[in-house]
Amino acid sequence: MQVHDACGIGFVATADARAERRVADLALEGLARLAHRGAVWADGISGDGSGVLLPTPVGFLARRAAEAGVEVPAGAALGAVMVFHRPARDPEGPGAAWRAVVADAAATEGLQLAGWWEVPVVEAALGPRARVGRPEVHQGLLLAPGDLAPAERHRRAWRARRRAETALAGRPVVIVSHGFDTLVYKALCRADRLVDVYPDLAADDLAVPFAIFHTRFSTNTMPTWSRVQPFRLLCHNGEINTITGNRNRMRARGDLGAVAAGLLAPGELHLLPGFPPDEPDSAGLDAAVELAVRTGRDVRHAVAMLIPDAWEGPREMPGIVRDFYRYHACLTEPWDGPAGVCFSDGTLVGAALDRNGLRPLRWQQADDGIVVCASEAGCVPMRGRVRRGRLGPGEMLCVEPGIGVRTDAEVKHHLARRAPYGAWTRDGLLPRSVGSPRGAEEAGEDLQRAQVAFGLSREAIATVLRPMAADAKEPTFSMGDDTPLPPLS
Repeated sequence: MQVHDACGIGFVATADARAERRVADLALEGLARLAHRGAVWADGISGDGSGVLLPTPVGFLARRAAEAGVEVPAGAALGAVMVFHRPARDPEGPGAAWRAVVADAAATEGLQLAGWWEVPVVEAALGPRARVGRPEVHQGLLLAPGDLAPAERHRRAWRARRRAETALAGRPVVIVSHGFDTLVYKALCRADRLVDVYPDLAADDLAVPFAIFHTRFSTNTMPTWSRVQPFRLLCHNGEINTITGNRNRMRARGDLGAVAAGLLAPGELHLLPGFPPDEPDSAGLDAAVELAVRTGRDVRHAVAMLIPDAWEGPREMPGIVRDFYRYHACLTEPWDGPAGVCFSDGTLVGAALDRNGLRPLRWQQADDGIVVCASEAGCVPMRGRVRRGRLGPGEMLCVEPGIGVRTDAEVKHHLARRAPYGAWTRDGLLPRSVGSPRGAEEAGEDLQRAQVAFGLSREAIATVLRPMAADAKEPTFSMGDDTPLPPLS
């Protein structure tokens, strides 16, 4: 079945984390086969956007830097900065003043921007609509001391990016990706044209252990180059229905977690993401996941706490997993809505489905070690014997180096065993009585008066309250609509 009204997402990975050029090829092929999911403008070429997220390809970056005359010091950890810049709209003009801002922000965090080069873009592969707002695409080589712990490198890169974004606010500069974990290529193009737009994606030395791909069908914001997915850690198919409350609550309490985890000093709270209302809901989710990861959580942990399973009701859920969700329900509200996500922190890659389960995510694992998870089965060609499955509501799948594929039960048990969430919940939550039911004979006329005041009819009592009281279930209804169609009215 082909669906034409939702984004297409997926990832390709090797189960043993082996880097191969074939992984990028399969991801680009899978992306092209999801072209029917992405919206296309009237010119037939410009799309709502397509892109890929890759773990930082160190060998590829070193070669590109050498070609650009950028020196790579021995022993340094290599990262990349990807930037969209529209010089025609920059009040500073077409110069490279913004580069100095990004470099200064990196230097403040003890990192070095060794040099820049312009990423080749084939404009002929873009449609007329996409060319109108096409930015220049720049790539920079980010360096960190080789003895710096990976987690600290990522935290410093996050702070450096937020410093640069804050300093460049209001200017037509978008930092697409920045750090030592992931690198993003995306464009306002059809899914089957991304590799034509970026010749870099066809390079022989672009060998990666996994790749995430996305093609967009915009529903709540107009398509622009900066709104194309993937973002920095994830891509998303669906709609976050609780987005306004999520943004407000993240703004209200974000400083508490950031300072407590040592991510920011009290005087640096302006560096927290602002969650502006004009950004896509998926960009807000990406920023929330990234903030949770940079404060010390595993990316699976961050996704599980923000897109939780339906833990309150099902009796078959293990107790330690229920404790995990109960504890995190005190820390953050769910980002609810029909949502499927593919995510990565640059080391492991995974996919998750929200608790409603209204978006498709199907996975396949072949004998040759290739693992695929995508919004449609068959978008990536597989060889040999293939094991297949699908994610259900609230479920997660990940591919972890050294372990391979981990199912939902394995991931959730792994997360739940990392801390005594049950003890913390019992110590931190105070039980309160819900009171005792009041009988009708005690209420007398007051009960009838209250029922009238609140519009409670006999029908509501019979069809709504009685099933809830007797069966502990939400009542179900089936109402016909006898309104005539306009041509027949």
